[in-house]
Amino acid sequence: MNTTVRPIQEDELHRFVDGRLDPGRHAEIALLLQRDPALQQRIADWQEHQTMLRDALAFKAREPVPPSLHLGRLIDARLARQAVPWRMVAGFVLCLALGGAGGWFARDPEQSSDIRRLTQQAVSAHRVFAADETRPTELGSADRAELVSWISQRLGHHVSAPDLTALGYHFLGGRLLAAMGGPAAMLMYDDGGGNRVTIYIQPMRRAAGTKMQQVEAATENADPVGGYVWINDKIGYSVMSQGAPPALHRLANEVRDDMRGAD
Repeated sequence: MNTTVRPIQEDELHRFVDGRLDPGRHAEIALLLQRDPALQQRIADWQEHQTMLRDALAFKAREPVPPSLHLGRLIDARLARQAVPWRMVAGFVLCLALGGAGGWFARDPEQSSDIRRLTQQAVSAHRVFAADETRPTELGSADRAELVSWISQRLGHHVSAPDLTALGYHFLGGRLLAAMGGPAAMLMYDDGGGNRVTIYIQPMRRAAGTKMQQVEAATENADPVGGYVWINDKIGYSVMSQGAPPALHRLANEVRDDMRGAD
């Protein structure tokens, strides 16, 4: 298997932190970060600064739209300044509403950024390790108790390795991961036919909880990786698979229930 990965460029680091890389390159950089503690710290520092800036400006997202941006006033002002056909005015106001006022209301910076980051890192971990036929996990199924204890200690939160045999998946093992902002963990399952499912677990900075939601990430040269993500008590979870098998939603529900029981 070809493991050559091209060096990271400075602009790619910034796009990695901002979540603007394609999933394939994001996965490559995530793999390189695991081998470079200094670069991990650099990324974590950037992420911390980004979080501090977002938190400092969060009050703007909670402010009401200024009266000067109300739709009726925009129309009146536009009509008063220029005698143009009403269709042009309508088009102008629609664009302004979608690009300005729409953006004003559509922001939920804390929740959306946490879910986006959780999704990106879960997809990257799945792409890198689920396809690895040599050593997809660091500790195997025989070391289940040791693995769970190790992960729980490093994440500062008790986790479990759910029994998914009733849904056709057996436990392969797992590993500790380096993620932006701190440690994360991944558990891996297989259906016996080569289809692998990964559970990604990571402490989150801000969002206390979100509902389970379906996500998908695709690239031109690989099948899409998709699954379900959610946050419970400031711990982010995901269940990911290649090609979204029919049982994936049931698996995610089972994992969510099991992890709640582990709290």
